[in-house]
Amino acid sequence: MLKVIADQRAIKKYAGQFNRKFKPFVDEQIKVKLGHQGASFSAKIFWSKKLGIWKFSQTVKEVRYWNAFGIGKPGTSCVLSIASEINFPWAQIDRKTGGAFAEDHWGNVFVIHRGKIGGGKKGVGKSLFEQNYRGVWSLMEDGNSISEVAVIGNLKSGRFAPQAAQFVKKIEMMKLSAAESAQTEMDFAEISFREDLIGSEMPLPEDEIVSACDHDLVVNELAAALKRQKIKIGNDMESELFVVDTSENRISHIFEVVTEAKEKNIMAATGKLLLQTSTAAVNPLAVLVLPADKMTHYEQELQGINICVIGFQWQEEKAVFSGLEKIRFD
Repeated sequence: MLKVIADQRAIKKYAGQFNRKFKPFVDEQIKVKLGHQGASFSAKIFWSKKLGIWKFSQTVKEVRYWNAFGIGKPGTSCVLSIASEINFPWAQIDRKTGGAFAEDHWGNVFVIHRGKIGGGKKGVGKSLFEQNYRGVWSLMEDGNSISEVAVIGNLKSGRFAPQAAQFVKKIEMMKLSAAESAQTEMDFAEISFREDLIGSEMPLPEDEIVSACDHDLVVNELAAALKRQKIKIGNDMESELFVVDTSENRISHIFEVVTEAKEKNIMAATGKLLLQTSTAAVNPLAVLVLPADKMTHYEQELQGINICVIGFQWQEEKAVFSGLEKIRFD
């Protein structure tokens, strides 16, 4: 189980590391009015084209470390609203503050979020977060209590900034979805790939959290690779990624991504793929995505039960895939 970090010196140290993780991705500083009409102030935000987000940080001494984020490159002519915040308490445990740092038994430090989100809209709050957020969940020793928290990312990872950007984008999509009316039917022409539908809704074992922090990134890189091939993709509450054959109005391929290549995880993903493909009207191709160094251990065996295996490996913060070129999508 993770344990919240309450020591003031440690919080200060990790708050500094948090900000430094974004610096390699910054393209420019932009002067804006930040806040909302009637309560805005001048600020310089950092914009990252690669991450697709902007960031503003401010230390409120004796209170908190404030970090505000938004989506898309901002202009300078209007008041810039905040999409989400990842704030840390100045010291000790402050459950009124959304963010915190937590540590596992192996010394890994994570940025977590308690689900306190705002935005001034009806239906946007902690309940929306708890009921809808999909990502990495964990139990955390929270002082004298146990809390279920969302893990934003692994602070010691070189991929922390992309992990945090994924969180920011999911929160924005969640808020937008809360403002839209529920849609009961959707045809294949309307299906799309949504980042907020990636991830788990259940707490993970402590020893799987590090690899799980990369899960969203792998799924998104795979989705981007398929899009570059002009392949129609989508996802839903059951499948994080699938391919749509628009000519036949059906799902043609279903993907399952495993970043923690333990035997039990591979077997669980295999079972899920077999169930999903067997219940489809026209059996789609099942594709299991594994770390490249584990791919050869399972490829032949899984092909025997009609599951195709592709591998991924990291090139800096990017996941690249081997075997994807062998899959036919026409």
